[in-house]
Amino acid sequence: MLRRNLALIIALISLPMAIQATDLDHSVAGDSGVEDTLGTSTVKGNSPYLVGGESGENVENSKSNGEDFIFNHGVKEVTTDKVSAKTKIQDMGYTPPGTFEKQENYIDLDKKKLTKEFRKASTGGINLSFIKDRYSYGSNNDIIDRTISTGSKSVKGGTLHIRNDSYIFKTAFLNFHWSVGGGIGFNSGKGFFVDNTRSDAVFKLWEFPLDAGFGLEIPVSTWFKLSGTAGPSVMTLLQDRSDYERGEVGKRKYQFSPGYFASMQFKINLMGFNDDAAYELFTSSEITNLFMNIEIRNESYSHFADPIKVSGTSFGIGFTFEYL
Repeated sequence: MLRRNLALIIALISLPMAIQATDLDHSVAGDSGVEDTLGTSTVKGNSPYLVGGESGENVENSKSNGEDFIFNHGVKEVTTDKVSAKTKIQDMGYTPPGTFEKQENYIDLDKKKLTKEFRKASTGGINLSFIKDRYSYGSNNDIIDRTISTGSKSVKGGTLHIRNDSYIFKTAFLNFHWSVGGGIGFNSGKGFFVDNTRSDAVFKLWEFPLDAGFGLEIPVSTWFKLSGTAGPSVMTLLQDRSDYERGEVGKRKYQFSPGYFASMQFKINLMGFNDDAAYELFTSSEITNLFMNIEIRNESYSHFADPIKVSGTSFGIGFTFEYL
């Protein structure tokens, strides 16, 4: 009886231990002989950690095509902004470092192409000209011409003009522009008495023309242009006498007259003979063309307060800086 009870007690104590040691669904820690099915599985399936449940390979392939699943969900960006032709030209010449490494021939060809494009893309030009004073100054007894043209102290100088031309339209054979500009000129000399003897008084004559007009331009080639501009003009004359004290009545005298002007220019493109120099000038200053001008100017003003008429044709030289 005692033995049977002892055996029953031992059996009851051993049963839970046996149940814990027997696991039909899991490997036992420390048992190296059990196969790791999780690490060696080759079966592909959807993962809750991938966008849309797709495999990593599909996601990476989609990203390489430019799709952003997180933000854009495959919708491509649409923009309505248009880049102007002027902006495209302004962005020329700036390439990322290393883009054309060891491809010098390609760069040379690219420069020539860009130079050809921006030479034709000018929107206007600034003209600086010096016109020698060869005009006629009609007056009583020809006193002005004699004062500024004869004698050792006489100076018949010239006029420095600045003018801006803005293109209204351009074609391959003809350009049309409007212009506005002005200038400053200077002449001087000793005056004459009634008996034609020269006095010691020095007369200074300042001129201030203001011009506005329209012009045509013929682009003969990359190297040459012919340009003509004409329109109304206003001339201001300032007379200053040395025999009057500062502030004294008659020391200075202003006179105004409407008139007209006409200008012809033969332009030689100084950058047309060298693409590299033209390219460097443009990328540093956005000057598309630099011309040296041989200029002819005709003008006429005859409605001053005094009986004076300034008219005639003269010659000069200058430069034109064309810009975007």
